[in-house]
Amino acid sequence: MAVVEKIKAEGMDRSKVLETFDYLTTVIGPRLTNSPAHRRAVTWSQDTAKTWGMSNVHAEAFQFGRGWTLDKVTVEMIEPRYMPLVGYPKGWSPATAGRLVAAPVWLPGLDAAALAAQAGKLHGAILMTSPIQSYAIRADRPAASGDLKPPQPAPARPVQLNAERLAQLKAEGVGVTIEPNIGEHGTVFVTGRDMGANSVPSIVLASEHYNLVARLLEQKVPVKLAVEIQSRFHEDDARTHNVIFEIPGTDNAVKDEIVMVGAHLDSWHTGTGATDNADGVATTMEAMRILKALGVRPRRTIRAALWAGEEQGLLGSKAYVAEHLAGTKNTAARDKFSVYFNLDNGFPPISGFYMEGNEPARVIMTEWLRPVAALGAIMPSPGHIGATDHLSFIEVGIPGFQAVQEYIGYDVRTHHTNMDFSERIAPDALKQASVVMATVLYQAAMREGTFPRPAPPSPAAK
Repeated sequence: MAVVEKIKAEGMDRSKVLETFDYLTTVIGPRLTNSPAHRRAVTWSQDTAKTWGMSNVHAEAFQFGRGWTLDKVTVEMIEPRYMPLVGYPKGWSPATAGRLVAAPVWLPGLDAAALAAQAGKLHGAILMTSPIQSYAIRADRPAASGDLKPPQPAPARPVQLNAERLAQLKAEGVGVTIEPNIGEHGTVFVTGRDMGANSVPSIVLASEHYNLVARLLEQKVPVKLAVEIQSRFHEDDARTHNVIFEIPGTDNAVKDEIVMVGAHLDSWHTGTGATDNADGVATTMEAMRILKALGVRPRRTIRAALWAGEEQGLLGSKAYVAEHLAGTKNTAARDKFSVYFNLDNGFPPISGFYMEGNEPARVIMTEWLRPVAALGAIMPSPGHIGATDHLSFIEVGIPGFQAVQEYIGYDVRTHHTNMDFSERIAPDALKQASVVMATVLYQAAMREGTFPRPAPPSPAAK
């Protein structure tokens, strides 16, 4: 309890978490995996960890693919009246061939017959690919309510441009595709992936603006749009990097056992990645800084990871697990890996952890959270949550837990959108999360006995 009180004092009264968070969001900005900004964040986070006196600070490379930078985008309606439109290229969209000015071609649903009728007529076209958008995400997932899933889309989502469709559009020489998004009120959800040789310049437009243009066309009103994307690929190095650092264990009996915390350093490109996931990175780094500043001598080694490629399918944590924990070659390392904690979904404060049905672990975590209950951390939920890096550890039988955080406005406004900025995060909530995480890491590093492993799947589940 004396150490926990020191953690609270260091984390609430002498915090550095806002400096870390502000540097990631304001100075570096969006950190698309393997972009120059992401590479800068990898270097900066290592330098910062070294300045704080962390041990074994290094970057671990894994294969990813080329990076991408957006230099400019403009989307305008210039007839029947002038109006700037809110839109963003998908990640890894190629550049347009200059500024395209044309009447848009609207093929809602990209019906095969309609595409065939346009064969040979789409070279340089501004192609609108979806019907009028009637669906929008309007609800957040509830926190700690059991098996959590993102809001399920209605059938009327924008048409997905798969590799086959893109190859067809590429062969036709389409200048740029435009599709609506799944947000409203000017909130634009934008992700993307590198489609390689089949890439076609691609814009995601605010639904209200997409629908306006579509309705004008529906009413036979002539429309002219002007669209330009300037973007660059970075093909100098197809590898990207996880950042690893630690506080070494001091008890000879268990110092080789690992307690780990992680968050993903990469983000999407339309905001500054504040809630997804600069808050998690700042919390992870600050929790480690607090423990180091206090001179804590943990029995087990406390290790931190800042993952790359989470947004492209948990690639960084999967690469780490494959290298260090998976398979027969890593049996000993896996046996000595105690527990993994993750910071991603939602945003601070932390109110508990999703315990993934591990009841013995939930009992332990209930006790660990008592010293920080006054800060609001009171809820070790028995439930599950998906789509983030703790799953990579669970897959190889290691207990992995994601923090229970706030969701108000997260799925509706910030998660993968152009509104993911630092204004969404309360400074005191970041401090609280850092204190809670430091407390849990300390408890995990000092406890007697091994941490409860997840139960193996039943034969029926297999």
